[in-house]
Amino acid sequence: MRLGEHIASLVYPLDTFSMYATPPGEDRSHLLALDHQGAVHRVTEFRSFDCREPLTGSAARCADKRGIPYHYEDLARYIESHTGPGELDVELITRTWDLRSGAPLQTSDCVIAHCKVAR
Repeated sequence: MRLGEHIASLVYPLDTFSMYATPPGEDRSHLLALDHQGAVHRVTEFRSFDCREPLTGSAARCADKRGIPYHYEDLARYIESHTGPGELDVELITRTWDLRSGAPLQTSDCVIAHCKVAR
């Protein structure tokens, strides 16, 4: 198989699910919304987005902090397909964690876009 080296991880029930995760030490980021009070929200908590900056393409910020590519792409498509007016200011961020020490440790946030959102 093309990805034969990944087949070794498929030992039920101890599967490492290598198709979903990268080895420790690589990018562990996820797209989230941060409100002005510092509360973090899932992108899908909002029904409309009016963002000033692009989320994808060469002009988008934080290209090196996207986490699992298809997760980021799915959330970016969600935002782009739910454009509309909003009343709450948020920053779309990619939050990164370090998993090397066992318990997740938040290491950084990278601001991708400033948006107005609606619930």
